[in-house]
Amino acid sequence: MIQNTESLSFKYTFSSGQTAYILDVPDSFTYNKTITALGLTQSSPSIVVIGGASKMSPESKMRVSLLFTKVLAPFAETSQVTVFDGGTDAGVIQMMGQARRNIGGTFQLVGITPKAKVNLPGYSINLNLELKSRELTALEENHTHFVLIPGSNWGNESPWLANCSSILAGNYPTITILINGGKISLSDFILNLSVGRQAIIIAGSGRLADEIANTINGIKPSKDPMIQNLTRTYYPNQLSVFDLTHSLDILTNRLQAYFKPQIT
Repeated sequence: MIQNTESLSFKYTFSSGQTAYILDVPDSFTYNKTITALGLTQSSPSIVVIGGASKMSPESKMRVSLLFTKVLAPFAETSQVTVFDGGTDAGVIQMMGQARRNIGGTFQLVGITPKAKVNLPGYSINLNLELKSRELTALEENHTHFVLIPGSNWGNESPWLANCSSILAGNYPTITILINGGKISLSDFILNLSVGRQAIIIAGSGRLADEIANTINGIKPSKDPMIQNLTRTYYPNQLSVFDLTHSLDILTNRLQAYFKPQIT
C-alpha cells in the first residue's frame, strides 16, 4: 500500500486483499468537511451501531450474531442504508463487518475511531501529539470507509459518530442500535439521542443495553443517575426496546416501518 500524499482520503489494501477508503482527519476538519473528504457526497439513510460483546452468554452471542446476519446487514443492503460504527476488529463491530461479508453486501459501512488507537501497517498516521505508549487495535477489514479522527482515547469518536451519520442522512431517516456496551457506549448513546436520533435497545444482549431496558420496563431500575436521566428524557419519544428472545422478524418489520416513508 502506498500512501497518497495528494489527498487526505486514500484507498488502503489489507493483507487479505480487502480494500477500503481511509480518511486521516486533520485537527481543523468539521464533521461536514469530513463527510465530503471521505467521498460520501450523496445523502443516505443511516444506522449507527454502538456497544460491545463483553460478558455475553454463548446463547446471547449467537443470537446477536444472527441479528447482524439475518436483520441488520440484509436490511442495510436492500434499503441502501449506510451503517456507521467504531470500525475496530472486535465485538459487535466485528460482527457487523463479518455479516456484510457473509451476505456479499455492497452497502457502505463506515468505521470511525481515534487515530492514535489504530494499527495501520504501511501508513504513518498524522498525530499532532506525543504519546508515551500506544495501545493499538486492528481495523475490521470488511468496512468500506474509515474515519481516523483526532484523539488518543476511546470515546473521542462519540460525537463524530453522532454527527457524521446525521449529516450524511440529511432528510433521510437515521437510527441508533445499542447492543451490550459499557461506559463509552453510554456516552455514545447519549450523544446520539441528543442530536435527535431514534434508538433501539437490544434487550438480552447484556450490560448497558439490559440496564437501560430494565430501567424502562421497571424490572430492575438502574441506580446510575445518567441512565435514570436518559430514560426520563428520551423514553418513549426516542427510545424503544427489542428483546432478543423475540422473533428477529419483528425487528426487521420495525426497521422497515421506520425507514420506508423516505427510502428511494
